[in-house]
Amino acid sequence: MTETTPTASNFNHRLFVVSLLAKAALGLIQIATAVTIFAGMIDRLPALAQWLFKAELAENPTDFVATRIIAIVGVMPTTDLTFYTTYFLAHGVLHIAIVFALLFGAAWAHRTAIIVLWAFVIYQMLEWATVGGTALLLLSAIDLAVIYITVREQRSRMP
Repeated sequence: MTETTPTASNFNHRLFVVSLLAKAALGLIQIATAVTIFAGMIDRLPALAQWLFKAELAENPTDFVATRIIAIVGVMPTTDLTFYTTYFLAHGVLHIAIVFALLFGAAWAHRTAIIVLWAFVIYQMLEWATVGGTALLLLSAIDLAVIYITVREQRSRMP
């Protein structure tokens, strides 16, 4: 194991906390998505996205984030959405649970987080191999980064 200076250790811990907060935000978005699908509001998302980004698009019609979000919500499937509801809800709840366990220092949390995130990465890559999609690659890359940061944080806590 390599020695880390107090400054490097401090930076690693801050990076760990920031990555956890980002995962919590992603978890909340996933739960909100599941609730939106369950409530039957999926068909209203394109109009909502247009309304939310109206001012931004008036200022900059090629805004990267706004145009991507509008494009994504415009191609949401409208068939049986049970799978998507279950996936987003389970993914979001697991993210939130892991984040809280890690933030509150549960002894089992680091190892569990790593195992759960690896399971998500494997599932997402299998799904990507089947249906494709940039979002699955992006989610997997984020999960891999959080796994790396979590391993570093876990190692820094070892005696």
